[in-house]
Amino acid sequence: MSLSAVHGTLTSLKSCQADIGTGMDIVTDVAMDLAESAENLEELDEDIAVTLSQVNFTCPLTQVEMVNPVKNKKCNHHYDEGAILGLIKTRQSQKKKCRCPVVGCGNADVRESDLIPDQMLRRKIQSQKRNNNRT
Repeated sequence: MSLSAVHGTLTSLKSCQADIGTGMDIVTDVAMDLAESAENLEELDEDIAVTLSQVNFTCPLTQVEMVNPVKNKKCNHHYDEGAILGLIKTRQSQKKKCRCPVVGCGNADVRESDLIPDQMLRRKIQSQKRNNNRT
């Protein structure tokens, strides 16, 4: 390969590198625009969540706002951690399975291992409390 061919190839690569840099700048701008749009949607979601707060944030066992929400991996229902763990332990002491307390749910065997902390829901509940304290 001749020196001029190598020089031509390097020039082409530098041109491609500049085009890639421009493309990355465009992608970054689009990503930032999407992030801003997502923030606006989150604000709208919070407004909707405030409207539906009793439905979204109320534990089906205690009928009060959840403090430490957990999500059941099997049926996707939410409960306050202390309430559902208490129910599971009570049913275990009776040698019985724990049914999901949500009316109409077919999950007849709720286990502690099926429960995962729902940090997103917890943050939404805390955010609603802060917003309610401001007004």
